Amino acid sequence: MTTIVPRPHQRAGSARLSPRLALLLLTTIIVAGCATPRPDPTPEPEPVEREDLVELPPEVRASLLLSEARARPEPETVREAVAAVLALAAPSADQLERADRLWSELPDAEREPQATRLLGARLAAERRDWEQARERLGADDPDDPTRTPEVYRQGLSLHARLLEHEGQWYQALDSRLRLDGQLIMEPGLHGENQQRIWGLLAALRPAQREQVLGNHPPDGDAWVRLFIALRNAGSPEEARQAAAQWRERNPSHPANSLLPDLLASFPLGADSGGDTLVLLPLSGDLAELGNAVLDGITRAYYAEGSGNGRLIVRDTRGEPDAAAALYRRGVESGVARIIGPLRRESVQQVAASEQTRPTVLLNRTDVRAHDNVSTLALNPEEDARAVADRAARAGWNHALVILPEGTFGDRVAQAHQAALAELELQARAVVRVQPTADDLNATIGNAVGIPQSEARIRDVARRTGLELEADPQVRADVDHLFVAGAAGQVRRIVPHLHFHRATQLPIMATSHVYAGYPDPRRDADLNGIVFPDAPRLFDSIRPLGEMGEEPLTEELPRFVALGMDALRLSLRQDAVRAAPHHQLPGGTGTWGLNPLSHEWVREPAWARFERGEAQRIDRPASAGDT
Repeated sequence: MTTIVPRPHQRAGSARLSPRLALLLLTTIIVAGCATPRPDPTPEPEPVEREDLVELPPEVRASLLLSEARARPEPETVREAVAAVLALAAPSADQLERADRLWSELPDAEREPQATRLLGARLAAERRDWEQARERLGADDPDDPTRTPEVYRQGLSLHARLLEHEGQWYQALDSRLRLDGQLIMEPGLHGENQQRIWGLLAALRPAQREQVLGNHPPDGDAWVRLFIALRNAGSPEEARQAAAQWRERNPSHPANSLLPDLLASFPLGADSGGDTLVLLPLSGDLAELGNAVLDGITRAYYAEGSGNGRLIVRDTRGEPDAAAALYRRGVESGVARIIGPLRRESVQQVAASEQTRPTVLLNRTDVRAHDNVSTLALNPEEDARAVADRAARAGWNHALVILPEGTFGDRVAQAHQAALAELELQARAVVRVQPTADDLNATIGNAVGIPQSEARIRDVARRTGLELEADPQVRADVDHLFVAGAAGQVRRIVPHLHFHRATQLPIMATSHVYAGYPDPRRDADLNGIVFPDAPRLFDSIRPLGEMGEEPLTEELPRFVALGMDALRLSLRQDAVRAAPHHQLPGGTGTWGLNPLSHEWVREPAWARFERGEAQRIDRPASAGDT
């Protein structure tokens, strides 16, 4: 972020440096050229004439001010030096460290004003110390006399950056929308902020985008409606019509300046051609998964046509070091793009690489990857987020969650709770069960409130003196159930829900409830359960030009579909990153790219068990599915 520091009016005829300034400049150049860092020179330098500083290059000006502030650490001198460093296009680590030390040594009372806190927070952000940046920034104080419009604007911008770093897309969008009106007179910064707004709209899940409507500054509604209109457009003509209708309703909206570029992205083109390197575990403990993904990649490669170079396949054997080495060789060989690896530890290593090519990693990572590296995954966490999102869009805000004990349940619980928190919701209760336990019926009965209902019946009977015959009722503070686990585990849990009459509530599950093929006899108890899954499992006509309409026979059809999607997304990654309102339909779902986290986010198909068979319930009537 570039900060514009006001400069005094430059006097006519001041192009020549004064003797004192020339001496200071020479001293600075000599010191900067020394290989070994040395302490500040003695005797202390004389104060620099402020009007002379305007004539200096920014780097030299910042160095002089840092030296003066170290020699005379007066608050105003320190603030001026820090501002000069932050004004540099790319301050060095040494400059940031020296400026941060000066700021930290200010007396507490001098660091308290909002303008000074902002300087310290911006220094921390430049050093990528986001926790310290948030601590220093603190809360906005409208009554602070140092809170000028410029300070407010810069504070709002930094706050948005902090929220983006933390993945709080909804809150970051709010900050960006508020900031936008402050940047009308700064065209460059205004354009950058609008690009961030568009990226944040892509980062939101559908329920969050709907939540924006009516809950943000007036411009927010129009931003969301434009994004949804263009996302739903299935052709260039539909996009132009949607944009024209939006412009007619919003003739002075700031997003009008983006419309030419947004419309130019239709139709979405493919990235430049070239060879594709595939890194998968084709031997070792993940060989079955790796070969299923490779099957899908190969099918999609031939279906896409022959204009995309060679398909080069390498076996990582599931070993992180081998995957990292193969990735480096691929980058050095100049391949156009890379797909894989698959194992989480391998993905972590590759994501940390300094030299990269456009890459689709086949698992999530907490390593901050290069901008041309994205992640794609099918995992329980993705399903849990999809369940939370669909429930919120249906108006179901009070979940009772029943999960098996163990790692799978831990992962689902954490992701579901995080997704609810993003929507400002919380589950009524999370119950962990052992599906094979003898007391499972009692555990589930207690979870749905049967003992409490029985106690109320007894209490009424005691107070009235009557013998009551009443059936206990499930708890009234819950509007849906979320039951996750493998198909066998859920088959053990659901009969107890039937026994306690809890199946009158909507029940949602993850895709693991479905084995991937019809089994009406075993799945009869699952009737009514709704779950997200890969649309390819329910398509009678195969995607990507496959022949035949027989049921799928692959051992791991979801991972075959993931491979097909990975190849297709890798060929269009740059195009979608530049225009993140676009989505790509695939075998595992409809994919959109979060351009801030570099994660491909899936909108799955939805199915429900009916008469013991999983039936798709959201089959789109046309290509424009939201």
